[in-house]
Amino acid sequence: MKFFFQRNETDSEVRIELKTASFYLLVAMIVGWMAISFILQSNEAGSVFLPILIGFMMLRFFALVKVQKEVLVAMRDKRLTTQGSKFSFANPFIYIIKKKPQLETEA
Repeated sequence: MKFFFQRNETDSEVRIELKTASFYLLVAMIVGWMAISFILQSNEAGSVFLPILIGFMMLRFFALVKVQKEVLVAMRDKRLTTQGSKFSFANPFIYIIKKKPQLETEA
């Protein structure tokens, strides 16, 4: 799901970048549906566009569920930091999750 987020992993951390374009597309779709339904008062066009909007919302939700679970676990373990803004293309919102140290066992 590269359109919604990008996950990069190193030896010490995981960086998950939330894509700004998918957020703005969702906002644009909601505004478009409201304009069609309420301003233009076109129930036919609104009823065609609404399932597309709901489908996109569900796709985005299920694409980010795995990310949110990982973020919640890291937050509980106090290994999470964030940077950026979900409204900025130049400085996108990034979760930075520090990995747990591996215990080395001697064989």
